[in-house]
This record gives sequence, structure tokens and C-alpha cells, in this order.
Amino acid sequence: MREVSKQRSGADGIGWFLAGYAGVSGFLVLEASTRQRGTASSLSATHDDRGTTRMIVAAYATAALVAPAVRLIRRPGLPPVAGPVGLGLEAAGLGLRAWSMRTLGHSYTRTLRVGGSQQVVDRGPYRFVRHPGYAGSLMIWTGFALTSRSLPVVQLVGGLLGYAYHRRVGAEEALLRRELPGYVAYSTRTKRLIPFLW
Repeated sequence: MREVSKQRSGADGIGWFLAGYAGVSGFLVLEASTRQRGTASSLSATHDDRGTTRMIVAAYATAALVAPAVRLIRRPGLPPVAGPVGLGLEAAGLGLRAWSMRTLGHSYTRTLRVGGSQQVVDRGPYRFVRHPGYAGSLMIWTGFALTSRSLPVVQLVGGLLGYAYHRRVGAEEALLRRELPGYVAYSTRTKRLIPFLW
């Protein structure tokens, strides 16, 4: 009887996890449909990118491919509410990322670069944080991890994406402080990813 209940608890929540994959698919569709053509969608990286684009893509792929296997580790599990909370976090992250992409337009690039006529943008979500697109991505992937209802999956995805985006923000801040007029002043009045905190 106890074994049957364990099997049922393992099967519980698979729908939320599959919905989490739908959220990740929405992220990929958003990237393909919203990102401007030309240099904004180019994967050709400069030295300033410091390999962070490849690192982020590798983190996405690893998280998506390895999560089902890691989810088989039954303990410690997360409560049932983690599934719908995760899906809500994914939806909010998709909205924030879309808002960020539309606000920056051609300046929202896959790799780190500064265009000749680029200026500091401090409207839309950029009024509150300097990297709202990255915040949106982290929300999407954290939400995906939560839909698994598996703490090991949350740790794996959080570790992969947290490290990749930490490196990315550092590289981008160095580039923008050096190349984008007004960025230093802008950075003194805004936070990186979390309004009022960091």
C-alpha cells in the first residue's frame, strides 16, 4: 500500500511539469518571434561577450534535457502548490521578457554589443532594473524548475542559470560602463535584477 502511494505521489504533478515545458516552449517562441532581425539576432560574439552567450545556451539545454532524469530523485520533493506557482512564475517571466525586448527593440541583442547610436534606455521595465530581460529569463527557468516539484531540479536549474547570468551581467556591466555614454549615472540610480534590492 505504501509503495502504491509513493508511485501515485511520483506521478502527481507530471501535468504541471509538462506545462512547465510548454512555458519553456513559449520562451523559445518569444525569442524567435519578437527579437529584431540583423545584429539583434546574431550569435556572432565579440570579445566583450566573454563566452556568456554560449554558457547561457548550454545552461538552457542542460536544464531542459536533464531535469526529467533529476526529477526521478524522489526526495526531497516540493509541495503540490509548487506546480501552479511555478507556472505562474513562468508566465510573469515571459511577460517581463517580452516587455523588455519590445522596449529595447534593435538594441536587445543575443550577444553583448553596443551600437554606434545606442543610448541608455530608462523607460518601461528599465526604470526599475538594468537587466529586466535577464530577470524575466531567470523567472521563466525558476518557474520551470518549480513545476517539477523536485528540490534537486530547482537546485540544478538555479545553479546553472544563476551562474550563467551572474557571468553575463558582469560582462555586460563592464562593456556598458566603458562604451555607453550615461550608463554609469544610470547604474547609480537602478538595481541590476531585483528592484530596491540588487
